[in-house]
Amino acid sequence: MLREYIMALFKRTDTRQLMQFKPPTLPQRIYTKALLVDNIHYGRYCQEIDWPANASMHPLYLQTMSLPLQMQCLLDKQSPFPLLGLIHAGNHVSVLGDCDLSEAFECRVRFHDVRPHARGWEVDVMLEARQAGLLVYRAVSSYLVKVKAVHVAPRTLPSEAHNECDVEEKALIGEVSLSPDTGRRYASLSGDYNPIHLSALTAKAFGFKKPIAHGMWTLARALSAFVSHNSKASANGTESVCHITEIACRFKRPVFLPNDIHILQHCKTDSDVLLDVTNDDESATHLSARIEFQ
Repeated sequence: MLREYIMALFKRTDTRQLMQFKPPTLPQRIYTKALLVDNIHYGRYCQEIDWPANASMHPLYLQTMSLPLQMQCLLDKQSPFPLLGLIHAGNHVSVLGDCDLSEAFECRVRFHDVRPHARGWEVDVMLEARQAGLLVYRAVSSYLVKVKAVHVAPRTLPSEAHNECDVEEKALIGEVSLSPDTGRRYASLSGDYNPIHLSALTAKAFGFKKPIAHGMWTLARALSAFVSHNSKASANGTESVCHITEIACRFKRPVFLPNDIHILQHCKTDSDVLLDVTNDDESATHLSARIEFQ
């Protein structure tokens, strides 16, 4: 996707739309592509993020592979948003049916929503994937566009929805060491060659003291730890692997490379769980996610 990043350097945006009180107008174009999973590539992806071999398709794989379509969407000539400088703020993924890795996925990407944020605008790009005409997968990526304008929403207080549960001890389900080349390895798999992930030199050019891990790598690795930790051996000697159906994630702090992270779960029920990714002393949270599973 080097071509897309070069185009992003020269993309002109109508910043007047971003400075208005009302939300900017979203382009209506839908970008489509038939995606046939390469088993070798998928195997490399699973190895990189430690996904169990006997589990169903990793719930972030299709969203990762749709990145070229997402970039085309963000580069739309009618889009007022700059591609470079966007902050990946969150993900919401729904696995709606059985995803057959041997059959092609019909992928469609489009702008979905935009809303005011305390630091600018937050815009959603949505992927929908179909097989045999049935919608089997939906994923929404939320991006923050920082701008100083009169529209900005007031800062909200932290949610108290899980206060009663949060006092319970969190269970450590994974400890991961990220090497200096984590960003470059994942870039070669995902095609996301954003300079902030590749080296200290290129990251500093965009205001970061060190390269940072891709948010999608960190979230994918956390999901792998959850599935591995919660798999159960059945009476006949086989392993029962839980199936993730829904993910709602917010990214909070970048993970600078190299680094050590902890993956914790809490508030677990028979159908959902909260995950946090923190630094190694658990004093700062990099991302928080709510997972639904079967």
